[in-house]
Amino acid sequence: MKKIVFFGLGAVGSVMACCLYELCKSEGNKQLEFLFVVRNPNKAKQYFFRAPHLLKVSKLLKINDFKTFFQNPKKYAAQLNDADVFINASAPEFNDMILKLAIEFKTPYCDLASDMYNAHTLKTLKFSQQSFHQQLQKTGIFGLINVGISPGVTNFLVGEKLAHLQRARNSLKIKAINLYLLEHMDSKQVLFSWSPTTALEELEEKPRYFKNKKLISVQPFSYSQNYEFPHFKGEVAQYPIYQEEILSFHDSFPEINSIHVSSGGSEMELIKNLFQLNLLSKKDVKCMAAGTSIEQIVRMVLPGMQSPKKIEEMQKNKTIKYAQFAAIAEIILETQDGKGKNILLTETTGLSFHKYPQLIETPYSGATYIAYPTGIGAAILLFYAYLSWTKNKQGFSGIIKAEELPAKISPEEIEEIKRKMSSYMIDFVSHTDSFLKIK
Repeated sequence: MKKIVFFGLGAVGSVMACCLYELCKSEGNKQLEFLFVVRNPNKAKQYFFRAPHLLKVSKLLKINDFKTFFQNPKKYAAQLNDADVFINASAPEFNDMILKLAIEFKTPYCDLASDMYNAHTLKTLKFSQQSFHQQLQKTGIFGLINVGISPGVTNFLVGEKLAHLQRARNSLKIKAINLYLLEHMDSKQVLFSWSPTTALEELEEKPRYFKNKKLISVQPFSYSQNYEFPHFKGEVAQYPIYQEEILSFHDSFPEINSIHVSSGGSEMELIKNLFQLNLLSKKDVKCMAAGTSIEQIVRMVLPGMQSPKKIEEMQKNKTIKYAQFAAIAEIILETQDGKGKNILLTETTGLSFHKYPQLIETPYSGATYIAYPTGIGAAILLFYAYLSWTKNKQGFSGIIKAEELPAKISPEEIEEIKRKMSSYMIDFVSHTDSFLKIK
């Protein structure tokens, strides 16, 4: 890659850009160029306060708003021509617009999440990006969707495990995928690693999971289970959530009956407390102006995201005492032993990022403990997907979900991806958890 275009820039996109810079330089690329299409260049620059080397090879294109930009993209053809990849680091609502742009400019595409909280997605159980699959194939480019740490690397690890198991055992039947997430930070003050507004918007969508291949919804925080994560002391209460892995796994592995995703840790407990105290109620408050709800008041008073410099300062003065992100997938399988008896296997695969203090005063200093692994995961998956595409453009075109990558590349390339992530302090977990005979 020589020219990389980002649409939007924030906590995750800046980490992704720094990592792509390092990956491209490691391949001997001396003519690397970044273009950031943003509404506020000065705000965008603050994310690189520890990475001035990246700003030296970057241009920032100021626009008033994205919708107007996409209505007349030819106006910016000079800036967009010859790009190697278009990356949506802004809101998922712009995915489809950037995909259309990618097709027009015949440029590979990548995004970090999907606009999935809508009636159409619930009806089709597919992401809107998937409707561009044939157009991308016809153009000979790929669209890598929902990459990051979760979704993204979680999908990749599950895809790797299933591809390996299915090659090894012909009689294998996948019964369930259960994904457990840890988002935890010990801090002297209330801090959000994601935008509080985003967290509240996701809560508005009831948690969902697949049971007997049907999508079921439940009330938020209506039940929980405890789970133990590597490198973390004690059990963590896990609550069902609804995010990209649920639909993605169902689409890629339709034979699976049960798919669950749950999350826990300090950030989930904070949202749970707000919810159970009725501070997220949408009922109007009589003493306030008409149409004003408690939830709207809470949105106004919640602390916003801290700047990267402030986050670094909080790490140095120990306001942030500890932080860890982890994701563990348990895959329940049914197979037969050498005597023809049915057995159940629980295959565990996952990751942990628990070395947050080591980011201080590096190019990634000031990233949150979630933004860092998300940006690293996205950059590495995109980088190696792009390399594979350059070797086989027709065979590697169309919309690609992260769990589909392992089947498209060699086992050696899979291990190279994992080694590269490990070099960025992302540790991996993989083992057979249990072995039970079915009576």
